[in-house]
This record gives sequence, structure tokens and C-alpha cells, in this order.
Amino acid sequence: MIFVIKAVFAIAILTVLFGLRHLDFGDAGTVEFIEGDHKTLVVYGPPLGGRASRPDLEKLIRESWPTADMLVPTYTHEWASNIDPYHLTSMIESSIRTAYDKHSYEKIILFGYSTGGLLLRKAYLWGHGLEDRPDARARGGHPWVDSVDRFVSLAAPNRGWPDHKPKNLNGYLYAIGYTAKQVGYLTGTGQFIASLMQGSPFVANMRVHWIDLFRTWESSHSRRLPLIIHLLGEKDELVDREDSIDFEVVAPGNVIIKTLEGLSHAEIAALLYREDGRTLSPAGEAIKMSLTRAREEFPPYWADKLGRLQTDPAVTQLIFVMHGIRDESTWPAEVKRSIEKQIGDRAATVKVIPPLYRRFAMLPFLLYWDRQENVRWFMDQYIQARAMYPNVDTMDFIGHSNGTYILASALQRYPVLKVRNVFFAGSVVPAHYDWATLMSGERVTGRVWNICADKDWVVAIFPQFFQQISDLMKLKAEPGFFDIGSAGFRGFRHGSGDEGRLLNLKYISGGHGAAVKIAMVEPIATYVAADPNLDFVQLWRPGDRPEPSALEFASNLSWLIWILGVSVIVAAGFLMYQFGRWWLLAYAVLMLGVLMTV
Repeated sequence: MIFVIKAVFAIAILTVLFGLRHLDFGDAGTVEFIEGDHKTLVVYGPPLGGRASRPDLEKLIRESWPTADMLVPTYTHEWASNIDPYHLTSMIESSIRTAYDKHSYEKIILFGYSTGGLLLRKAYLWGHGLEDRPDARARGGHPWVDSVDRFVSLAAPNRGWPDHKPKNLNGYLYAIGYTAKQVGYLTGTGQFIASLMQGSPFVANMRVHWIDLFRTWESSHSRRLPLIIHLLGEKDELVDREDSIDFEVVAPGNVIIKTLEGLSHAEIAALLYREDGRTLSPAGEAIKMSLTRAREEFPPYWADKLGRLQTDPAVTQLIFVMHGIRDESTWPAEVKRSIEKQIGDRAATVKVIPPLYRRFAMLPFLLYWDRQENVRWFMDQYIQARAMYPNVDTMDFIGHSNGTYILASALQRYPVLKVRNVFFAGSVVPAHYDWATLMSGERVTGRVWNICADKDWVVAIFPQFFQQISDLMKLKAEPGFFDIGSAGFRGFRHGSGDEGRLLNLKYISGGHGAAVKIAMVEPIATYVAADPNLDFVQLWRPGDRPEPSALEFASNLSWLIWILGVSVIVAAGFLMYQFGRWWLLAYAVLMLGVLMTV
């Protein structure tokens, strides 16, 4: 009987871990067309719970435009949903295109609440031909976007759903959300929300395209820009006011941001009518105004005070400096100081962005979803910089250890990202990483220096294990569990087209941090700030290239070292179990603590 209970328990655990990921927890639905006079089309993007979760909101839209045609997606999903946002967006954009081709609308109104606002903004950019769909097919622009009169965003997370704690969210709810996110990672659920996180490809590519579109439009487009309106509750616990910086790149006369007093994220779309069910509340009035009034009809006192985004047009070059997972040394600050000293009068044109992401331990680094948190953080910082520095045309990158992974993974997942010169030290990127394709596609326009140290046992042993599995299975260098490797010890393998631009320096003397010692700060700074043709081989003792024969042998046996290490941990756990279950539990807690701190 005990065996049966254990078997049932084990099956239940396996079902949770590997079965839930195949469920959608919702319905992608279709896009319903509600017929009107065929002169105006209103497109409504419902929130996460679908249109049925906010019936008064759809009622208000119909009252605001009673004779207009209307498109409403019928999707419905919950927090555990795995529905693909790219699929939903494609369905919405194609429905708008079909309706426009049939009726040639004089005016199109886009209105999205919460996640619906993100989907509609993406569809609008796709309508302009600014594509980033995973199938990578170029579709071009469509004429329906020229009829868009306004885009109204109601409590939409314009920067994506936050990884951090928003200022109005209490700690208890944040802890629940954080736990749910970790459960989602383990069970493969909640992929819809995960796809809309700050810095995710869906959101980051969208924000860069938005910034580029409106900056180009303002300077060269002959047609009047659409009116952009963003309504936000004062007590919104999911979206901060500061999350809409990319909206503010739109010319001041074409963007309105309005904070509604006393309302949370849910209340802004729920408290629309007074008790009689007919008279609009202040929130209802604000939404109706946003949907119907011409831009010159808004009272000057109505919206938040909004000036021109305080940008710095003098900056033309960004330099990112990224450290490793446990690196607390001062080398990034020293590199920054050296760059500023070398460029002298050009200091106003160069912005050095230092590493600000959190330190984390070896265990999270080995987990793909934890590694990706820092990639999303980097892309979020990149987009903020793009908004603040409109004339940037060059980005250079200096990375050590996990910092190298951040750029390499971002280049794979974000087609909007481009970089000129790259300096890698102690790299944990796979040796078979495809630099050649990035260079031929002009995603990497300069040179890549990869510095390898002869005593870098960190790279030679730990990520080398993943490299060996990748090589054994002949995997391509793609995002996923095996997207780390030992290029920082063994060097990158060359591909067709990267000759003379992908440069390995093998080897310098020292350990994992040898290439970012203070003595080498000045040449690193010179490479990204003054002389991209700098030859690091000549700088690092050209007549003395150490050969790490002993470590290279150990690196070839990294799989054995891993097996021995895991075996010791498991054997100790089995020994603890012999003393009792509480001893095993204490041991498990201890090991987790160790792995989460080393």
C-alpha cells in the first residue's frame, strides 16, 4: 500500500512538472467583427481575463462610438496561460487589415486595456512593417495604419510587466507574484505573462520600433501623427508612471498622459458608472473623452503636465560595461574613468553605462530562466538609453564572465540590437557561437576580441560541461538550457565571413579575472573609445603565450568532475536520510543555501 501511495505521489509530481506546460489555461479565440456604418473602426484590446471580465468597459466603448464598426478579440486566459502573444497579435493585425481592405475606413481608433494595450501597440507597429515575428518573414507595411486617428492605452504596462516591485504593490502580493513566477518556470506555465515581462523580446523589440517610428515620423512624415493617450490609475499596483518613457518620445502636442486619482489597476476599468448604471464616473468620463475628443478639445488643465522628454542629443556613442555573477571589483569604474580621460573633449558625446544588475550565485546562473532575467534587464536599460539619447548611432560592449552571456544571448533574441566593437574576457558563451551570421547581417559591425586565460578553471570546468553536451548532440548555438559554453577558455570557433574580425587571444597568464586586472584597464578603454584596431596580442607579452596543458586535460574531463560532484552531494543526502527525514530536510536546506550563495 505504501508503495502505491509513493507511486501515485511521484506521478502527481511528474504531472505537475512536465504535464501542465502542455495546457493553455485559456482560449486564443477569434476576433469578432461588430458591424456599423463602415466609416469608423474601433479596435478594442481586452485585458488578461478577456472581454467578459470587464463588460462595462465594452459597453462604454459602444456608447462612445455607437455607429462605428468594432473589432473585439475573444481571447480569454488567466495568469497560468501559455497562449502565444505573437499569435494573438497576428490575429488582431490581420483582422484589422481585412476589415480595412473591405471598407476603407476614414478613421481607426485603437483602444487597449492592460495587456490588450501591448497587443494593439504591437499590431500597430506590424502594420507599419516593423516586424519581429519568430518566423522572420518580411511582410511590409499596410495602408490601414494611415487611417489610425488615435491610440488609447488604459493602464497598459508599456514597459512590460515588471520584474521588480512596483511602488504601489504591497510586499505580500509581490511575494505571491514572485512565488508564482518561480512555479511557472518549473512547471512551464504562465508563458503568456513571461513573454510580456520588462525586457522580453516581445516588449523590447516593440519599444525600440516605437521609438524609431515616431522619431523618424516627426522629422520626415508628411501626414499628421496619431494622437497617443495613456490613462493610468494613481494607485496602480502593477504599472508605474515612469514606465511610459517611450510614449514621451512622441511630439508633446501628440501625446497625452492622464493620471486618474485614487484608482488601482483593476478599478480604472471597473468603476466606470455611478450607482444608477447610466451616469459616468470620473474614470468613465476620462475614457470617453480619450476615445472621442479631438486633440484641440482637451482642456489644458486636464492632462498631466508633460514637457518634452529631457533627452541628451549630444550623445552619439553608448558603451556598456558588464561584470560577472560574483564580481565586486572596481574594474568597471576604472574602465569608465579611463575612457573619459582618453576621449577628453568628446566626453559629451559618449555615455558609459556601468553594470547595475544584481549579483547572483552559481545555481541561478546554471538555470536558463534566471540567466535570462539579466538579459531582459540589459535590454530594458538599452531601450531607456535609446529613448534618452536620440542621436546614438554606435554601441560598444565590454563584458566579463556572465556579462559576455548577456550580450551574446541578447543578440540572438533581439533583432533590434546592434553592436560595433566587443571585448570579452572569461567568456561563458559557447565556442560555436555564430558570430559570422551576426557580422554578415550587420548586427555586429566591428571586431570581437575574446581573451582566454591559461588558469581560468571556472570556465574550463563548469560551462565546459554544457559545451561538451552541445558538441556531443551537435546542437546549434541557440537560446536555451545549453546556451553557455567555454569560449573564454578554448576560444571561439571561426565561421565563414568572420575572418579578421573574430579574434581569440590564447592565452594570457592568470585566472578567471586576469583580463580585467587594473593593469589592462587602459588598453580596454582605448579599444572601445579611441582605437578599434588595437592589437591585444601585441599588448599581452607577445613572446610568452602560456599553454594550459594540465587545465586543458581537466577541462576535457569536466563531465567526470560534474558526475563526481553530484554523486558526493547525493551520497551525503542518502546518508542523512539514514538518520531520519528531518536530517535529510536540514541537509537539503543547507545545500540550497550553499548553492545559492557560492
